[in-house]
Amino acid sequence: MADKNRNAKTRTGDLSRHDWLVAAVSALAEGGVEAVKVERLAKTLGVSKGSFYWHFKDHAQLLAAILDFWAADFTQQLIDNAAGLATPKERLRHLARQALTKTIFGIDSARAEAAMQAWAATDPHVGMRLCAVDAARVGYLEKELLENGLEPAKAQAGAKTLYLALLGLYIARGYNQHLADDQVYMALVDMVLE
Repeated sequence: MADKNRNAKTRTGDLSRHDWLVAAVSALAEGGVEAVKVERLAKTLGVSKGSFYWHFKDHAQLLAAILDFWAADFTQQLIDNAAGLATPKERLRHLARQALTKTIFGIDSARAEAAMQAWAATDPHVGMRLCAVDAARVGYLEKELLENGLEPAKAQAGAKTLYLALLGLYIARGYNQHLADDQVYMALVDMVLE
């Protein structure tokens, strides 16, 4: 029994805050915010609930950290990944291909996006945070389209078109794979860039 407890302790020490956040977003994607329960996450990760408290004060802090993680790893990181490319066209095409990636950290990206939106629709604080993420995403697209030579009104419309089309594609992935056509989305990116 002592060896089993020692192994559990070692496993606890091996888990990072990132591990807990990935598990939490995965649970969110699978069952909504109601599925983000400490006990359930601990079971999924194969550790005791005590491991959770190495990284988070409480459940509320975990939920707040999910929002930060979403803004950083599911938004800013994608933008940063494209930053080194030479032209707006290259950056936007690269960003679009990344956004079409079906899984990030093993999480279904379309389901996670839908779960975030559903959570935002029921919690005003989350809604405000998600509006800020939407604004950052659309703002980045608009900036790149302006840099590509579009007039301000067309850049703004193009940015919103690309973003809303991507959200629609994510929704369609859940029920109609034929409609959720990544190549059609990339063709839309090219049309907006022309």
